[in-house]
Order: sequence, then C-alpha cells, then structure tokens
Amino acid sequence: MAETLTLEQQTARLLNHPYHRFAGLELVHQEPGKAWCRFEVNANSISLSATLHSGVLYGLLDATSHLALLPMLEAGEQASTIDLHVSIVRAVPPGARVALRAEVVRKRSKLAFLRCEAQTVEDAAGTVAVALITATISRRA
Repeated sequence: MAETLTLEQQTARLLNHPYHRFAGLELVHQEPGKAWCRFEVNANSISLSATLHSGVLYGLLDATSHLALLPMLEAGEQASTIDLHVSIVRAVPPGARVALRAEVVRKRSKLAFLRCEAQTVEDAAGTVAVALITATISRRA
C-alpha cells in the first residue's frame, strides 16, 4: 500500500520536481481551491523565437492548478490531469515575471474542473494565457 503524504509533503514533492525547479516555479499562496505561483522567464524557459516557450507555460499552469486541488483531496486520493486546454493571448519576453493564479471551479467525487490564468507581474492587466483543466480523482492502491 502506498504511503499517505501530508499536504505539505505533497506540495513539496510537486515543487521539488526537477522540471518545476528547472523552470523556477515558486509557490506564493495555497488554500483549498486556490493556488498562486510565480516564475521568471529565463534561459531555461525561452523558445527559439526568444519568448516564453509555450510548453513550459503549459506545464506550470498545470502544476499550479494541481496545487489548488491538493488541499481539497481526501486522504488516499490522488488527481491526474486528463485534459488541458490553453489559450495563449500574447508572447512573454525574457526577464518577465509571470504570476499564475489557479482555482478549482468544481470538484466532484471523480472529476475536478480547474482554471488557471497567467499574467505578467509588470503588466497585471495583461493576461498571457488561460488554461482550463480537467483532472480525474482516484484512490491510491
């Protein structure tokens, strides 16, 4: 049987994942149904067009959304993303700081629906991307 981790342990495990550390993901705030993270666009996250790589952004939107859902899971439950739709509104230049704000729109016994928005810190009115995520919830074996 798999060990049951505390919320703090699960959060630390997600944040310490090599990909998230490589991209510079930092947790700003977490509560049931909400999470805020940030990162800076640097050499690790730049595309060939010299802007934020969309694949990096997708991964960090997904991770931030998962951080919003974690406090809502019961002991022994786990969540996995089964659908991720991202609309990118504009490019993000190197050096920009990006804020990610996720919320759980609805949680059912087997599914959760989440939304995460990315904005540049320097231009808080300027949305960079919006993600709609569906996660399946299951019991650990």
